[in-house]
Amino acid sequence: MSTPTGDRVVVVGASLAGATAAFTLRETGFDGDIVLIGAETELPYERPALSKSYLAGEIPREKLLVRPAEAYDQHRIERRLGQAAVALDADDQTVTLESGDVSAYTQLVIATGASNVRPPIPGIDLAGVHQLRTIADADALRRALPGLRRVVVVGQGFIGCEITATLTTLGVDVTAVDAVPGPLWGPLGPQLSAVVRRWHEDHGARLINDLGVSAFLPDGAGRVNAIELADGQRLDAELVVVGVGVRPATGWLQDTPVHLVRGAIGVDTEGRTNLPGVYAAGDVAATWDSQLGQHVRHEHWATAIDQGQRVAYAITGTPQATEPGIPSFWSDQYDRSLQYVGSHDADCKVVVRGDLAQPDAPLLAFFLRADRLAAVLGVNSGRDLRRAQRLIGHGVAPAALADPAVDLRQLTPLIPAAR
Repeated sequence: MSTPTGDRVVVVGASLAGATAAFTLRETGFDGDIVLIGAETELPYERPALSKSYLAGEIPREKLLVRPAEAYDQHRIERRLGQAAVALDADDQTVTLESGDVSAYTQLVIATGASNVRPPIPGIDLAGVHQLRTIADADALRRALPGLRRVVVVGQGFIGCEITATLTTLGVDVTAVDAVPGPLWGPLGPQLSAVVRRWHEDHGARLINDLGVSAFLPDGAGRVNAIELADGQRLDAELVVVGVGVRPATGWLQDTPVHLVRGAIGVDTEGRTNLPGVYAAGDVAATWDSQLGQHVRHEHWATAIDQGQRVAYAITGTPQATEPGIPSFWSDQYDRSLQYVGSHDADCKVVVRGDLAQPDAPLLAFFLRADRLAAVLGVNSGRDLRRAQRLIGHGVAPAALADPAVDLRQLTPLIPAAR
């Protein structure tokens, strides 16, 4: 493409999605200025390992980087790190930074990701109460690990479960607490939650459910040494990790005309917002799903890459060769690899291939919406999950999905996928 003189893309958010958009712009021929703005001082990095191999000290910091520093120079991507964006003027096409500097743009990509929910629990500001979202959070937690014996993890979502698994594997006595009935209850439902519970309990972790936390309790030096549950029960803790979810980082956009959907930026399948020349990608964006008839946000590694690329293609006018990628994610806990492809909700019917009573055995779970396959989850079943993925969006006989004797490669979709 030929870039008009003076074209300047500002990417707010030095995230995986933001970095992907910036590099893809150059790789598709954009020759104008590219400015990457980030609140953290770090180069863009990938977050999945923070709660697993990086927290365990198994991989170095450099392995997390999206690209090394020299790649930004080679692609002529200006970095302005350690400066959060605080205001957007869509009429003047400018972004104001917390330093007071103003950056003008012809196109803007918002990729500010998400920030941790910080519940209003008394004592949450005590020393020894941690959260995990950034590499700085992970470093602080790693520094606290030597000699640690007893930890309470508040939250049994993916981050909470992964931290519980990592610390338990390192020999720490971990109790995980959540007000929901079981681990990963929301995303997986009761049947599969019970399987995850056995993983943790079989490795020595203690799980407490249906009870919230009423307070973090200090010792005489102002450091946490226990938590109090809603029923008055007290749990001793040398350290607490709080992981109860995230929310899109859009606080700086509240007084702008950007269309927000449940706190996220509503975009079309190419990342366009309601404002001319303004795009969004990654955890901060909610993409229109024509099948569901609503905007949907996916907090996944693969989605951040796909959306970052699609935004760059839209800006440069590069033809989109494929439909948006099907959302997918994975979670490693102990020696189990949980992989998921698609998107389901609580109204979906669950069909299981495998024995839920055998937590060590591979299994597949199929989520059906109106007789069509909406999503597939696999545990230590990567090959079969890939075979099942082609059936998403189609009607498939539930009995065939449940029967391990039926080769998934031989299944014929009953209904063409709607695209």
